[in-house]
Amino acid sequence: MGNKYVLLLVLLCSFKLYAQDSRFKVIGTVDTKYNDSLITLFTFTGDIVRTVDSTYVKNGRFGFEGWEYLYEKSLISLGNYPDTVLSAEVFLEGGNISVELKEMSSVHSPLMDDYKIFQDSCRVLWKQFSIEKDIVLKKKLYDQFFFYRYIFKKKHIHNVLGRSIFLDDVSYSDDPYFAQLYEMLSDRDRSREDVKVQYEYWEKRNRRLQLKGRQFIDFTLVDSLGKEKKISDYIGKYKLLFLDFWASWCAPCRAQEPHLFRLYQKYRDKDFGILGISLDASKTSWLSILQKKENLWPNLCIINKEDEKCIRELYCITGIPFGVLIDKSGKIVDVVNVGWQHLEMILNEYYKANNGDSYKNGDL
Repeated sequence: MGNKYVLLLVLLCSFKLYAQDSRFKVIGTVDTKYNDSLITLFTFTGDIVRTVDSTYVKNGRFGFEGWEYLYEKSLISLGNYPDTVLSAEVFLEGGNISVELKEMSSVHSPLMDDYKIFQDSCRVLWKQFSIEKDIVLKKKLYDQFFFYRYIFKKKHIHNVLGRSIFLDDVSYSDDPYFAQLYEMLSDRDRSREDVKVQYEYWEKRNRRLQLKGRQFIDFTLVDSLGKEKKISDYIGKYKLLFLDFWASWCAPCRAQEPHLFRLYQKYRDKDFGILGISLDASKTSWLSILQKKENLWPNLCIINKEDEKCIRELYCITGIPFGVLIDKSGKIVDVVNVGWQHLEMILNEYYKANNGDSYKNGDL
């Protein structure tokens, strides 16, 4: 395991220092069959596309020069956007930017190269986390993953790259660094609509974390025969009951089903149960999926759209798959919003600690 910690240090040191030149220079190449074709440089402000400059391909080459602009994303396009033939996303940082337009375009610049290292490193860390069996080491890898992303975002928080990753990472419910990074944003960035939207999402997620330790919220739903059932009908039957919120149209929900099945098989003899709760507005779609599933646990569905809205609000559900762990007394033990890996960590810890008696909310 020591090698994994060495890897993290190497990754953290791998970010390159790049020159803060005030002007950029794009040096581009493309197949000569596109000679005399129009190449356009765009920037994006929300949904607004702005043309910065345009040129023509000569002898398979093209280029742009201008002042550094890292506040928004930029795109080089062969063909009229959005009906592009070839394109490449670029960061208009000071210095040289090498672009090769092709089916899978390649871009090289200090910032883009940093970003590629970051992406590759995150994949390595997440893979290590996913395959690690030891719960203590798994938790350490989990923390390292978020810390590594924090270091990169902090370094680039004042440009479009850092801000974009910062906003994307709101989906990680366990990311402990959002508030710190938000405070680092400029007033201009905080006034952006995309930042406001994600901040509201984060606040709602924080309210969800406050559910831990509280009593569960009961609802009336229906089973596959149309018979009304309540969540409370299943409370007290298991030491731990996992409410699995899903829907037939949710691909990630379907993808995690084999892992839930494995966890259920592993812990059902230890008094662990699952209650599936579908947020499908269409009963037909829900029933169609149920017929194809190996239903080892009960499944219920919302009665109407208003109930879905109410459930989402009271359980602070911002996306699915989403889950809530409830103990025998009806107390919410934990909230699961990052998939089956998080659930597995919680269950391992819970059942390892004296059959769950000494588990503390939020220890993971």
